[in-house]
Amino acid sequence: MYAATRDHTGRQAVAVLIVMSSALLVACSGGDKTQSTVSVAEASPVESAVSKDTPTTPVEPAATTLPPEAAFETPLAAYNAGEYRIATGMYRRDVGTKPDDGYTHYMLGLASWKSGDFAGAMKAFDKSLELDPDFAKGYFNKARVLLDLDRSPEALEMIEKGRAIDSTSPDGWRLKARAQAESGDVDGALTTYRELLVKDDSDVWGLNNYGVLLLDRGEFEEALGPLARLVQVRPTSPLFQNNFGMALERSGFKVAALRHYEEGVRHDSTFAKAVKNAERLKALSLDPGAEEVVSELDLAERFRQRVKSWKDGATK
Repeated sequence: MYAATRDHTGRQAVAVLIVMSSALLVACSGGDKTQSTVSVAEASPVESAVSKDTPTTPVEPAATTLPPEAAFETPLAAYNAGEYRIATGMYRRDVGTKPDDGYTHYMLGLASWKSGDFAGAMKAFDKSLELDPDFAKGYFNKARVLLDLDRSPEALEMIEKGRAIDSTSPDGWRLKARAQAESGDVDGALTTYRELLVKDDSDVWGLNNYGVLLLDRGEFEEALGPLARLVQVRPTSPLFQNNFGMALERSGFKVAALRHYEEGVRHDSTFAKAVKNAERLKALSLDPGAEEVVSELDLAERFRQRVKSWKDGATK
């Protein structure tokens, strides 16, 4: 971790009146890195919704036990239900009957990856790209497997091939930044996230991952802006609010952090990080009058204006 960078004028700017109405109080959770960690993640590579075909009248259970595959009409239904091993088996059967269908190989790759079969995923993605070399998502998702295997230089090669086909995909920007960070080029990753946010300052994973990298570098107050903007855009995500709460706490705003941890629990009482962090800070018997107050809306707006300045050529 790098040493914290403090901007005292920035600190004065964030020490303004906190607005804690229910409309403004967005859920967050997080704590010391030894207590809980922030999360970097990517958007789901499959946009299809989970099938929810619910009968309108009760249906008697089958008299005999059916094989797992029989519970799903299609492998995509199994995939969307989170039954990745079942989906893998069904897609493997399908590629046997449709060996020249690149998309079926692609979906086999996704299902294999999600079920933990990285070797199978790599083989399926390679076949998919052989059949359809202009499919950007094939390169992006093969890169995800390579990143999971700690092969970031190879992942970067795949990402650039995908970006050459689809330069507008936010997945390509986020994956590039992730691969840069995991290769040790944190400055490059931050620049890539800034370029993404210039294109879309409401990209939630771009905001999240940018803020997380700043936290990891010890730049806690710098992380407040993007993470405040994040929970403004997606106020009901306990994961995102965990990260904002961590930035608040590490910047010295424990009372505000506790409120966000508690709001995170309200949105999802099973989210363990928010629960633990709320309990931990409650045990400190914090005095609200002894702490500076912050305005989350002000932090978010300041960051949004900063992104606008990046469009004029500034990069930091």
